[in-house]
Amino acid sequence: MEVLAVVGLVSNIVQFVDFGCRLISKSAELCQSSSGVLAENTDTEAVANHLVILNDRLRGGADVAGDGALKDLCVSCGATAAELLAMLGKVKVQGKRTKWKSVRKALRSVWSKEEVEGLERRLLSLRDELSFHVAVDIREQVYQFKKEQSGCLRDLESTTRRIVDAIDERRDIFAAVHGTQLTLMKDLHRETATRITGELKETGAEIVRVIRHERGMSPAEQDRYLAILPSVDDAAFNSRREGNDSPEYPECIPGTRVDILQRITTWGKSSSGASTFWLSGMAGTGKSTIARTIARELQAQNRLGASFFFSRGGGDLSHASKLITSIAMQLAHRSPSHKRYISRAVADHGNIATQILQDQWNHLVLQPLSEIESSAQSPLIFVLDALDECENKSDIQAILQLLAEAQVLRRVRLRVFITSRPETPVRHGFRHIQMDERENFILHQISPSIVDHDISIFLRDSLGTTGKERALGDGWPSEQSIERLVYSAGGLFIWAATACRFIREGRRFVQKRLDQILQDCASTKGPEEKLNEIYMAILRNSVGNEYDDQEKEESSRAIKSILGTIVSLFSPLSVVSLAGLLRISEGDICQTLDDLHSILEVPVDGRYPIRLHHPSFRDFLLNKDRCRDQRFWVNEMEAHGALVESCLRLMSSSLKRDICDLQAPGALSDDVEVTKVEQCLPLDLQYACRYWVQHLQQSKALLFDNGQVHIFLQEHMLHWLEALSLIGKISDSVKMVTDIQSMVAQENPSMYAMIYDARRFILYNQSFFGASPLQIYNSALIFSPKKSKVRRQFEGQLPRWVCRLPEVQDDWSSCLQVLEGHSDSVLAVAFSPDSQLLASASEDCTARLWDPKTGASRGILKGHSGSVKAIAFSPDSHLLASASHDRTVRLWDPKTGAPRGILKGHQQSVRAVAFSPDGQLLASASYDETVRLWDLKTGALRRTLKGHSHWVWAVAFSPDSQLLASASKDGTVRLWDPITGAPCGILEGHSDIAWAVAFSPDSQLLASASKDSIVKLWDPKTGTLRGTLEDRPVTATAAASSTDGQLLDSGWAIAIAFSPDSQHFVSTSQDYTVKLWDLKTGVSLGVLKGHLDLVWAVAFSSDSQLLASASYDRTVRLWDPKTGALLGILKGHSQWVWAVDFSPDSQLLASASKDGTIRLWDMKVGAPCGTLEGRSDFVRAVAFSPDSQLLASASQDCTVKLWNPKTGLLNRILMGHSAPVRAVAFSPDSRLLASASYDGTIRLWDPGTGVSYSIIEGHPIYATAMGFSPDSRLFASASREHIIRLWDLKTGAPLSTLKGHQEFIRIVAFSPDGQLLASASVDRTVKLWDLQTETLSSTLTGHSNSVRTMAFSPDSRLLASGSFGRIIRLWDPKIGSSCGTLEGHSDSIGVIAFSLDSRLLASSSNDRTIRLWDAKTTQTIQILHIKNPISEISFSTDGSFLKTNRGVLWLSSPRPLSNESSLSPHLYVNKQWITWKTSNILLLPFDYRAICTAVENNTVALGLPSGRVIFIEFDPSHL
Repeated sequence: MEVLAVVGLVSNIVQFVDFGCRLISKSAELCQSSSGVLAENTDTEAVANHLVILNDRLRGGADVAGDGALKDLCVSCGATAAELLAMLGKVKVQGKRTKWKSVRKALRSVWSKEEVEGLERRLLSLRDELSFHVAVDIREQVYQFKKEQSGCLRDLESTTRRIVDAIDERRDIFAAVHGTQLTLMKDLHRETATRITGELKETGAEIVRVIRHERGMSPAEQDRYLAILPSVDDAAFNSRREGNDSPEYPECIPGTRVDILQRITTWGKSSSGASTFWLSGMAGTGKSTIARTIARELQAQNRLGASFFFSRGGGDLSHASKLITSIAMQLAHRSPSHKRYISRAVADHGNIATQILQDQWNHLVLQPLSEIESSAQSPLIFVLDALDECENKSDIQAILQLLAEAQVLRRVRLRVFITSRPETPVRHGFRHIQMDERENFILHQISPSIVDHDISIFLRDSLGTTGKERALGDGWPSEQSIERLVYSAGGLFIWAATACRFIREGRRFVQKRLDQILQDCASTKGPEEKLNEIYMAILRNSVGNEYDDQEKEESSRAIKSILGTIVSLFSPLSVVSLAGLLRISEGDICQTLDDLHSILEVPVDGRYPIRLHHPSFRDFLLNKDRCRDQRFWVNEMEAHGALVESCLRLMSSSLKRDICDLQAPGALSDDVEVTKVEQCLPLDLQYACRYWVQHLQQSKALLFDNGQVHIFLQEHMLHWLEALSLIGKISDSVKMVTDIQSMVAQENPSMYAMIYDARRFILYNQSFFGASPLQIYNSALIFSPKKSKVRRQFEGQLPRWVCRLPEVQDDWSSCLQVLEGHSDSVLAVAFSPDSQLLASASEDCTARLWDPKTGASRGILKGHSGSVKAIAFSPDSHLLASASHDRTVRLWDPKTGAPRGILKGHQQSVRAVAFSPDGQLLASASYDETVRLWDLKTGALRRTLKGHSHWVWAVAFSPDSQLLASASKDGTVRLWDPITGAPCGILEGHSDIAWAVAFSPDSQLLASASKDSIVKLWDPKTGTLRGTLEDRPVTATAAASSTDGQLLDSGWAIAIAFSPDSQHFVSTSQDYTVKLWDLKTGVSLGVLKGHLDLVWAVAFSSDSQLLASASYDRTVRLWDPKTGALLGILKGHSQWVWAVDFSPDSQLLASASKDGTIRLWDMKVGAPCGTLEGRSDFVRAVAFSPDSQLLASASQDCTVKLWNPKTGLLNRILMGHSAPVRAVAFSPDSRLLASASYDGTIRLWDPGTGVSYSIIEGHPIYATAMGFSPDSRLFASASREHIIRLWDLKTGAPLSTLKGHQEFIRIVAFSPDGQLLASASVDRTVKLWDLQTETLSSTLTGHSNSVRTMAFSPDSRLLASGSFGRIIRLWDPKIGSSCGTLEGHSDSIGVIAFSLDSRLLASSSNDRTIRLWDAKTTQTIQILHIKNPISEISFSTDGSFLKTNRGVLWLSSPRPLSNESSLSPHLYVNKQWITWKTSNILLLPFDYRAICTAVENNTVALGLPSGRVIFIEFDPSHL
């Protein structure tokens, strides 16, 4: 069958799997069209018809396929289609056409959840089988096809070449199919291929969601999900101040604030008008009291959605991290419907608490409210008070932008009432909200007479109550006194409230205190000065007159110290916590604050936090000009310095390893009870861990070698990180250490080196620090570089249960961190111009935002339904544009992640986007042959630029915004006037696709790159050609420019770039090299060699000091553009590197890869540019010798390496193969090693000497199976040509050729008695060969699918064979008869093995189970559930456990199936964890996650993507 036909059939199978999963889970929309795709409003008959069409395609493909495995897959797909059709036949629906929702419900009524999940597993199994078959079996067809049709391949589209190369290189066919659907399979659904990977991963979760939503959640389940949301209890307007017997909830007294309250009420009830009301006012004007009053009224009317009262220094009340979750929690408690929808949202988005505000707002607020049917006529209102007290100013603007989206709701009208001081961040935030969508009111501009009237009412009410309490008579205080107090208040309600509290706290001396205040009432001072005087009076009054001078001094000092601490705290503390932090008794604190209750809220219960009645007191106490009594004025820096000492002292005396006594190394933070954390880490200790660095910053302290901070970090850094992990604040550690680093001068080398290393330590490991705190001492230390300061400092903390540590690199590499999150290839990365953000675009249909300083995710930008091809920031960093295969461009606010618009109009995939330098326009280039210009202010389409006759690949604005250039597949570059859209010229001359264009920074030069191997330089004003670069036939795919270019007259490129200083030009070649050119002379400066594959992208640093080249060889290389010298090789990616980008400050380099990750590299001077040792390519297979003395690894780089498992050292490298080595195997006596390569040879080596013993070259195509005889005298090999060859190992000579199979052979096995050789084939048979006569003994038939695995029993009396058909068959090998079948697995069989006594059989399957069978009765004895497939399995000598390539699985005594067990191994490699017994013990960092594994005794061998093999030996006595 022709290769392209095979590819077409593969795609048909892909589409069937995709359609089947969609049919079950409704995971995406399809539409019935001429290409045969299903629509949402299609009835069951149409669904069935579509299945029939797909089945016919597959049957037709199977009839012509010469490939047996593809036939099997087509048959399996047909059987699954029959099941689907049968189920559809049971669905009873009314009417001719029934919408999908009804069909789905009907399906559920006749189809159990177990059936659904079982069928889904079978569908996904088909996917796995296809990937396996493509990787192993089709590769050679493609290889031969490429050799024969090399000339034709050059003419194929790049997308076709991607799938062919993917098959050739054994990459995931499903990922490769994405790029081929448009060009190679035009009759198939265009969108399906680009979404297959992501959607199949989400299918299981979608099924769970559908079932959950249809059956609903019980109240208990709802409560359990809501408990996940972190909320602030004190945020609500009516939150009870715990521990206070008579808490104050100041609200407007009847008769006050009448006009403003009426205005707010009218706004809140209106069915139209602004969605946001902003009440602004100076400090002390009563904003919070009004907000509380409004919230109370709304609650009484059942119209209050939620309230959040910010408070500076109030811990969680001072920032936005829990704002949305707190609002959602309050909403959920409003009604059962709110609770139902919000709990469902939490269930659907399990990590919602860690997502950005935009995602929380969408999922927890907007989406639930949009689903609720509301009969209420009046709007639902949120109340936010004191927004200016949110400490992160960028959060303020983000919050305002999110709240402005309230207007999008239709079923529920949502409005937001906000109060704040008129601070700059708030004012700027409101400017982004349209005037007709907000209503403003400035509180301090109300007529003074109205304010004085309201204050007088307040004073009469408050003091009247005090007079009654003290029996002072109805006339107390007098009207004259009230008038004088009103005058003194100066329009500030806070003055009046403070005065009333001060008077009331006087108890029997209330008249004396009133007189004291009235003495200053004649003053003509301003409102602030009067507030200063009353605060000063309170402070002085707290020092008793009865004290002598020394006592007064001590009392003043105590007040200053405690008040200085309280106003300097970043989160309020209770008396108990304050006492612990300051090492002062609780009694002393209470006595000191006893006379200060008029400015402080001191709960009766000392476990609850002390709070300021008003933030103006903090401003007063810290201002030397306002608090003029030096006995009380607090020097802010000194106060913070004292708190630093207190925090360090507390942490040093309290922190320790495993502070919560978790004991299990792999214990997860989420599994630790909150009460346990609070018991082991009291609130004062938590405060110290969270805020000591912030206090250090505010103290302006200088840090020195061997100083207090340095000593603390040397002794307790790991303990501190563990504590942060346990309290859920480990993400703050990067910034905290970075802040410390900024305070250390390089003149203190010891501490500077320690902090630098600590930052690298945290950045590299922070992805798991938060999840598993004790891995800080295990994984983080074990895998840190040998010379790491942190590793050396805490070497004594390494786990005793690792008796041999893995070999790690000496120093930190330039890779700061790996950004994980995308589920598919990352196609592009871009730094924002202000260097604050990094954006990435992926095949997974999302873009992501990252903080390049900390690596923290700043948002997932969801909305596209196709892969995201390109991203770009606006020049001012305020917008991000993403271009997608779904034919749209989306605009985002990069600060909040909020969508800012969808630009629709293109008829095909959008390939590129570019902002105009003035930020007014956005240009988008599409496969629909047009360029579109969009107005960024309105989002409207400004112009559609037509003229190209084929796809438009790229667009670029000139730096002066006067021209726009577009490059097309039609071979031309067109110039346009971006203002009018008029064409300004056609640049012709390329003979093939024009891939890219770039202007020089002075707009005087335009470069174009083409598939015709030529780069042309043009004068954009005249359209004349200024120069060309051409040499050998290559393809130019990318262009980037800098300042001014000079003429160039030779060269050729895949990727090109100008240096920013206009000194150099770079081009890359198909021969894997990079060429440097002098822009002034046009002379080549040299060829930069080193890459092992295509160099796909290049970039200069902004300062022109570095050149980065990204390659298919999975590396990034750094060069000195002046000398051409190689500065470093950046290794770590496990797949192609697609793109690189330097940060604007040239400090960081980001690389994007097909492996789905972004890596950030440190480009600072002096940072190590290291490489990872070992292979130049990934390890394909590893195997221990039977005597456990050696381990062999097979690599993509065509070599075999032999390692000493005891020392972990490399013994020797075996070289000779000319293609990647696909498998290695030792002879039973460990004296020989066989290696099979894609070069068509098998080499036999003496592992002791490394000498090549023999080269087996009889197979014209690479060997698919090989094996040694039990006595190590014979060797059997099989290949794709359907024959088996027998070899004499002594002489290396061929003995015979065994023919008979009709398809290629997957596996060969010798019987233990040496009498027979068994071979299993894709032709669904097993053949037995008599080794004495070298003839066919028998052919075993019965399997309905390709035979995948087989094994002889040790006594040679039984042979077991397993197929893709989920059934194991037992045979008598002597007579060739069937002995029974083993049925129970729900997916294809992986590997099988007999116990040494031949009584038991173990089988692994893709259904994630291992089954233990009684070989005599064929009954299942035991089922072991595993998380990862295994490729090797055998029984231990005593039968107590199974040995696998991932570790040991211990078996229980035989038991009936009803007692099914789920066992964990003793030593086992499970994805990123190494486990012991039932527990995870060692987490593997990203760079150490193995491609292949082997476990022998207590040693684990890991074959890594970097090409290295590492060994870790464990000591069971310490586990």
